[in-house]
Amino acid sequence: MAIRQTRIFVPNAVPYDSENWVETLMGRVIRPLVESNSRLEWFWFSRYHLPRGVDDGDCDISGIPADFEKDGHLRSLRFRYQIPDKNQRAFEEEGKRMIVAERCVISDWRDHDLLKDLGGDRFVGQVQDVDRRAERANLVVSYLHSVSKLVLHALVGPDQDGRFRMENNNDSQNPLGSSFESMHHLFCNITAVPLRVRIFTDGSQQSIGTGQPAGPNWRLVQDIPIRY
Repeated sequence: MAIRQTRIFVPNAVPYDSENWVETLMGRVIRPLVESNSRLEWFWFSRYHLPRGVDDGDCDISGIPADFEKDGHLRSLRFRYQIPDKNQRAFEEEGKRMIVAERCVISDWRDHDLLKDLGGDRFVGQVQDVDRRAERANLVVSYLHSVSKLVLHALVGPDQDGRFRMENNNDSQNPLGSSFESMHHLFCNITAVPLRVRIFTDGSQQSIGTGQPAGPNWRLVQDIPIRY
């Protein structure tokens, strides 16, 4: 089995010129790619809006054109998957054709170390022997695969400009209009995961999020616990 990854960068052009750029990429590339390849064992993806200098080593960032930057940031979707060795080349050739047709860019396709990533200290506590790390990595990737499939299932579109978005849900238990509010509630209910919001300042503005903002000048002002 081949465990592989790539990182897809979107241009500053229609249909990727709105806040739904990542849903549009999912709808126009990721969903048709995975639906046409039944040999995939699993896949998952995650979105990024980061300065060019932030490079996790999962692509050759120097190969991404300068005109893909927007306000000093690059927008990308990390895509990871497992596929039989004999199907790898055809899958990646098909993926490259679809990406190029969308005027999107990748630097390459490369191997991904599943055990190091999802079996690393970030995802495994206390008992951290090799067997338990391998078990945890497989459980985490199964979870990420399920969430990714749910996201693709919830896509709506394309609209007249070729854009996709998440479905609206007006159930009273989803006050912000997302089906994932209820899924998130159940995740929190099952896991009792600690939640907090952190407020930082650099002296002239505030940043509110769950982690440390990028840059050296941010100072933590307050941690606010959140109940679910």
